[in-house]
Amino acid sequence: MSLKGKFGARVAVLAAILGVELFGSSCGDYFRPVANPILQPGGDPQRTAHALVVSSNGSNQGTAVIIDVSGDTAAAVFSDSPDCVKCGVGRNPVYAVALEGTDYVVSRDDDSVADFTVASAGSPPNIISSLPAGASPVFAAVAQSKLFVADFGTNGVAVISGNNFTPPEIHVGPNPVALVAPPAPYDTQLYSLNQGDNTVSVIFPATNQNVTTISLPAGLKPVWGAASSDGTRVFVVNQGSHNVSVIDTASDTVISTLDVGADASPNYITYEATLNRAYVTSPAGNSLSIIENATGNAPTVTIRTMAGPPCNGQDPISVTALADGTRVYVADDVTSSVCVLNTVNNAFVKSIQVDATPVGIASNSDSTRVYTANKGTAVFSIASVSRVNNPATGAAAVTVTTTSNNPFAIGQLVTVAGVGDSTFDGQFGVIAVNSPTQFVYSQTCAVQAQCPNSSSSGGTATILPDVSIIETSDDTTVKSSDGVAPLTIPAGGTPTFITMTP
Repeated sequence: MSLKGKFGARVAVLAAILGVELFGSSCGDYFRPVANPILQPGGDPQRTAHALVVSSNGSNQGTAVIIDVSGDTAAAVFSDSPDCVKCGVGRNPVYAVALEGTDYVVSRDDDSVADFTVASAGSPPNIISSLPAGASPVFAAVAQSKLFVADFGTNGVAVISGNNFTPPEIHVGPNPVALVAPPAPYDTQLYSLNQGDNTVSVIFPATNQNVTTISLPAGLKPVWGAASSDGTRVFVVNQGSHNVSVIDTASDTVISTLDVGADASPNYITYEATLNRAYVTSPAGNSLSIIENATGNAPTVTIRTMAGPPCNGQDPISVTALADGTRVYVADDVTSSVCVLNTVNNAFVKSIQVDATPVGIASNSDSTRVYTANKGTAVFSIASVSRVNNPATGAAAVTVTTTSNNPFAIGQLVTVAGVGDSTFDGQFGVIAVNSPTQFVYSQTCAVQAQCPNSSSSGGTATILPDVSIIETSDDTTVKSSDGVAPLTIPAGGTPTFITMTP
């Protein structure tokens, strides 16, 4: 299968898993999956206080989990439960952003935005459901202390002040898929990336007006963007034309077009302020592009392949850069790994195994931690399973041997199913890892006879969604403060997005 075909297959699988309809109107178009991971607004997105993971629960309300990055624990959970009805966010949450201490989650299927704080956990979040019918919101950005929401379905940008949508929408080009706001105090302009006609609409946040339209003459199907830390340039990732358009914000014109590789299908970009570089992931090209944006110079691009050691990459889908500028971390969903780039020589130096199928990656403000949200679902065939009961404690240790190497880790949640002896089946936490093909979980039986010493074979072991934590001092995965590695997502569901928020 070609790289381009592989990327198309990946998008189809992602849509099937999440139940997400991808954008588009005609055969042959390039699409931006609405489940695209990670919030990285222009400037320095890593200078943040907590992590936020949003998850889809099919046709049910979505969930949001706030992670205390100082303690690597779940500080707040917003999820429907018998104890808290309507405590979840909207259906199919796809994006999140923070404004003045409040988190906002955009939910496409409900035409809604949910807002909440850590302190409001246990109570239903405020749901802003007054967006126009069929809005299909997919993105949000903050500019001049206001929240702007890209409504793909109505070709507009909604303005939210406080907890309310203030109509009318700002009319922009067809099918806006992303917004780019330079960091304050340079956020006097906001840029809407319009996939329907390959244009960028320029909005004045102060007046909520669309003031001009920039065409992308060499750009097809814009999917993501980022602004330089000084607000002078906006970088637009064009998935269809495999390049990046560079916009000068003083003249609002395209001043450069940077190729990132033939048939690369770039999908994501982040800007790192310390070194003034932008980093672009290209799944089909299996590469990371490094854009140098030195003041006063034309931007240049260097492409680094992810194929071969140490990355052995197949599908890089997102990237985060440490705030101190020393390293860059690229998440690969096919290999369930994170590859580390040394920014001194722009060389990859290490691959770190994380849990099954990361959907996004983020790093904290002091450059000590990197987090990946993993949607799980990796299934491993079981060769054998055996149980040894401890009569004194009533707990049985179950040893599982899989037919191939697996990434199971201590503390990880797994589902065991289909074993010949069904008493082995259930959902458990891994308590030990004996080898690349063998792990141990614990069973507690009220009646000893329910789980006697025995063995069986067959069945599967499946990894459940969670968050992996990487300690950057030695680039290894670590346990969270409660002894769990990785961090369990209490509300469950399938993660679609992870972000760091101020």
